[in-house]
Amino acid sequence: MGVSFTSAAANRSFQEKARNRFRYYSQQALAPVKWLSYTTGQTRLVPHPDRMYIESTNMCNLSCVMCPTGRKEVTRPKGFMEFDVFKQIVDEMAPHVKATTLHIWGEPLMHKRIYDMVAYCRSHGLRSEMSTNATLLDEKKAQKLLDAGLDAIYLCLDGMRPETYEAIRVNADYAKTNRNIHRFIELKQAGNYQTYVNLQIIQMQQTMGEIDEFVQSWKLPGVDRINVKPFDSWADQIEAISELRPGAAAATVKRYACPNLWYHVHIYWDGSIAMCDRDFNSAFPLGNVIDPDGSVRVMKNWNGPQMQDLRRRHVANEISDLVPCNSCSEWAWWKPTLFTSQGNRPVEQGEAQRLAALQNDEHANGADAFIPLNDITFAENQTTNLN
Repeated sequence: MGVSFTSAAANRSFQEKARNRFRYYSQQALAPVKWLSYTTGQTRLVPHPDRMYIESTNMCNLSCVMCPTGRKEVTRPKGFMEFDVFKQIVDEMAPHVKATTLHIWGEPLMHKRIYDMVAYCRSHGLRSEMSTNATLLDEKKAQKLLDAGLDAIYLCLDGMRPETYEAIRVNADYAKTNRNIHRFIELKQAGNYQTYVNLQIIQMQQTMGEIDEFVQSWKLPGVDRINVKPFDSWADQIEAISELRPGAAAATVKRYACPNLWYHVHIYWDGSIAMCDRDFNSAFPLGNVIDPDGSVRVMKNWNGPQMQDLRRRHVANEISDLVPCNSCSEWAWWKPTLFTSQGNRPVEQGEAQRLAALQNDEHANGADAFIPLNDITFAENQTTNLN
C-alpha cells in the first residue's frame, strides 16, 4: 500500500516543526553565552550572531533623498549575489541565526532569483525578511513572494500625498506604489498566507505632518504592523541626509562597545563583510566570506583578524579615527541583555520586532502561545530599515 500525499506532507510538517523547535531552544540556551562574550569583551571566538543581513543586490531603481544609494554616495561596485554563494551562506548559518534579511543597500526585487532565495531560506527553516520600495511589486512578483514563503516584508510608502512621496522617493509613482501595496495585502488575505506585513513610513521633515493620517489609513486587515521608522542619519556622514532629521540629534551617551559587532553579520553582494550597513562603502574592510578556494566560510571570516581588531578597538574605545563609528549615534539604539537581543533599531521597535519573531517561532514549533501583533510602532528615537 502506498503512502498518501496527505500523510507524507503531514510527516514533513512534523519533521520541520521538530527541527525548528530544537533550533529555537538551542538558540535560547546559547543566549547567555553570547551575552557573556559581549559583556566580557571577547574578540576572537565569538559565538554565532543572532541576525544575518544579506545584500542580494546594491542596485536600485529609485533615487531616494534619505539614502546613500539614492544620492549616488555608494561608490563600491554594483552587482547581484550569486545564488550558489547565497546557498552556501544559508547552509552554514541557518542552524544558528534567528533570521536573515535579503536586503541591505539596494532593491531586492531587482534580483532575478530573489524568490529562490526566499524559498531556500524556507526549506532550511530560516526566517527571511525583506524591505522593498514596492515600485516593482506587481501582482506576479507579489504572488511569487507569498508562494515562496517570505516570513516578513516591509512595504515602504513615505507620505500620504503624491507630492510628498514623489519628492522623497524620486522616480517613483505614488498611485502605482499604492496599488501594488494594496494588491499584495489582498493576495495575502485571499490565500491565507502568514507573511508578516509591515507598512512603513520614515520620520523626516517632509513626512512628519502626514504620519497620523498614514497610521489611520493603513489600519487594514492583512497589515500586521504600522512601522513609523525613526530617522537614520547613517552616522551623519552625508550632510544632505542629516539635514532631513525632523528634530535635534540624539543626546550623547557614555560609549560602550557596539553590540552589532557581536550579534549581527552583514554580507554584501560580493561576499565582503561589513561592520554594519553604515559602512556603505566598506571603508573598514573586514574580509570576505568567499575564501580563495571558492568555498564560503562565514564564521571563519566574521571572526577573522580584521573583525577581531575592530571589536578590540570598540572595547578599548579607540575609535576617534574609525569611520563611520566615530560619527555614529545609532550605535546606542540598543544593548543586549542576558536573554534578549534585537535587530539594529531602537529598543522600543526592537521589542515589537522580537515579539513578531517570537510568534513566528512559536507557530513553527507547534506551540499555542498568543502574542498580539496588530500593533503600531511609533518610537521617539531612531531605526535602520531604509527601503
